[in-house]
Amino acid sequence: MVVFFSCPGNRSTTWVTIETARVLLFSFDVNGIYPYLGKFDRNELGIGVFPDSTSERVELAQSRAFGNKLYAMENPNSRVETNSIDSLNFITLYDFDANHPAGSNVNDVLQFLDYMGKTGTVNVNGLSAFEHFFKFSAVPQNDSLQFEVTGRITDVGKFKALTDLVIMN
Repeated sequence: MVVFFSCPGNRSTTWVTIETARVLLFSFDVNGIYPYLGKFDRNELGIGVFPDSTSERVELAQSRAFGNKLYAMENPNSRVETNSIDSLNFITLYDFDANHPAGSNVNDVLQFLDYMGKTGTVNVNGLSAFEHFFKFSAVPQNDSLQFEVTGRITDVGKFKALTDLVIMN
């Protein structure tokens, strides 16, 4: 007797394409968790760039096995990101500090920020990822903060976005 097995359900692959990007100026809470928007701490500021809209294409395929052997994928559902956000520039719209007056590029005071809150040096113009988070290594001297972020989405083109205006107390 031959027995046929099949994995339960379907497996799928989702292709995700970034169409536009958005930006977020944020702070860290007292536990170092971000993004925190309740109260801004000028010593603990960050900025993020991530997809605002995406298009998705999903392909479903039935998992099958033949004979008495079961063939299954380790992860039956996969996600493929087809493009990335790169070539970023951060321009301050208000005086940031003595070295960065309004209209200045502040890429030099941004550090890479990972998901665990650790920072590191980064070439902001040499990036290629689905989303980016940065921490400011300098403290702003002005109470008004707002940034224009320009960049490129591969296979889509250039984008420009503004952070919300934040007024420090």
